[in-house]
Amino acid sequence: MARQTLKMFYPISIKNIRKLKAGDLIEYTGQVLLADETTVDKYRTYERLEGTPFYNLSRELILFCTPSEGRLSSDSVKIDLDDLEYLFMSGITATVGLNVEEEEITALYKRFSRVNLSLCNRTSLYPVDLNEPVPDEVECGMSISLKDVLLYVDISSRGTKFGSEEDG
Repeated sequence: MARQTLKMFYPISIKNIRKLKAGDLIEYTGQVLLADETTVDKYRTYERLEGTPFYNLSRELILFCTPSEGRLSSDSVKIDLDDLEYLFMSGITATVGLNVEEEEITALYKRFSRVNLSLCNRTSLYPVDLNEPVPDEVECGMSISLKDVLLYVDISSRGTKFGSEEDG
């Protein structure tokens, strides 16, 4: 049976995130924050040194990616448990492009009622506005607008991983 594709727009509420099941297809239009393996450390360092967050992460989606030849490449990235907890405590609604294999990390998605999304059938993204340059490197607070990008729920807010026997 084919799954229905849900249309979602920025900003996505936590209430809507909690309704998603592992394997749900989403057609997303809106802003995503860009991140790489060093971004979370930079956010944390700034907050520790300045006593205030660098950027309001509340209700944001964060896309883990690397700039490559005028596009953003979304290769699966692994994340430290403490870094993911920091993002959720800072208000991130969903992550995109994380490689989640450890049960402790899956449990964190359940604890905070958040989801991990993955790109369907592609590994590269381009900005909606072709005049918007793709950065040479990812920096804190940098975002990009996407239009009609097809994503699937890899980890649900209940901690269910897509492809497990518990998919609903």
